[in-house]
Amino acid sequence: MNNRKTRRQIYSTRNLFVYQTRHSTYAVEGYINNKRIRKRFTSLEEAKGICHSLEEGSSTYNVVRTSLTMHQVKDAEMASHSLPDGYTLFDAVELLLKSHTSLRVSMSEAIDQHLRTKEAKSLETYKQAKRLLGGLSKFHPGTIQELTTEDATKFLASVSPGSFNHYLRACKGLYLWAERHEMVRANPFVHIKLKGRVRDAAGASVLSVAEARRLLEASKDLHDGDMLAYTCLCLFAGLRPESEVKRLTWDSVNLEDGEVRVVIGKTNTPRCVEMSENLVKWLRKCDQAKPIWPANYRRKWSDVRTSAGFSGGVNPEIDKGLKPYVKDYMRHTAISNRVRITGDIHGAATWAGNSPAMISRHYLGLVSSLDASKYWSL
Repeated sequence: MNNRKTRRQIYSTRNLFVYQTRHSTYAVEGYINNKRIRKRFTSLEEAKGICHSLEEGSSTYNVVRTSLTMHQVKDAEMASHSLPDGYTLFDAVELLLKSHTSLRVSMSEAIDQHLRTKEAKSLETYKQAKRLLGGLSKFHPGTIQELTTEDATKFLASVSPGSFNHYLRACKGLYLWAERHEMVRANPFVHIKLKGRVRDAAGASVLSVAEARRLLEASKDLHDGDMLAYTCLCLFAGLRPESEVKRLTWDSVNLEDGEVRVVIGKTNTPRCVEMSENLVKWLRKCDQAKPIWPANYRRKWSDVRTSAGFSGGVNPEIDKGLKPYVKDYMRHTAISNRVRITGDIHGAATWAGNSPAMISRHYLGLVSSLDASKYWSL
């Protein structure tokens, strides 16, 4: 017994195995349904064939040759039984691969795709979205899917308090877009709330009557009056500088009927703006052969501002000691004076292309009735 030769298996199936005998034949042995199997064959291929034949004839299982492990085979069986009728495992894998690819989009690439949807909007809207989301891309260079609510909170904590709501709106918009395109499964900004704004009681964003007059005079006197139409339309029609005045031509200015047609603007909603009597008088002084938004606008507008006592935003040395110029200063001044002189919040909202809620929140009580009368008499 001690001299019995060890049998080395050279092939096996679920219940049977093959080994080579000392006579160079191939033995098939094992148990199927508690019945012992012992057979001999002259070739290995014959032995393998009978193994599969016996296995298939005695079981409801399909016996196949595969490189999969037993664990992988069991997983495949479970997955196959879970599939709806008419679908194959390959269909499921193909869908997973597509989904997996979409779930690994870099933040910068996702932002680029999102910004393409804003190209049809105003240039100012596009630039603002690009600037705000660019900050998020720098903060989180990974994929758009990896950003957590904790990361989102940390990012918003890193921006200036005055810009918090702007960044939050932009980031929420990005993730809402990504959800619609099945790029992400959740919005990490969704539960972060906008911060309430505290308006400056002194009305720092509104020009005084004297300051408005200085801007008008400087626009009239400098650069052969190139900036006059621009200044008048911002001061007395409350137009948005970048998104509305920049695209405005004299064809849209009707001095006879006293109205300005704004066709393209921030909201892409056309509107007619009623002109005040003083605006009509000022615009009649302008040379309509010149564009409303002149060439070399930045330099010329800087000169007007510094001449009126405000920082020009071009030369820091010249700006020293001058009053800082606030973005949309003239528009805010126009709206504040409009709602004060008319007492009509809804009318002022339509006139300015804003909502009544926006007027109530930002523009009430910033100027006195006396100053409003002086303003519209400039």
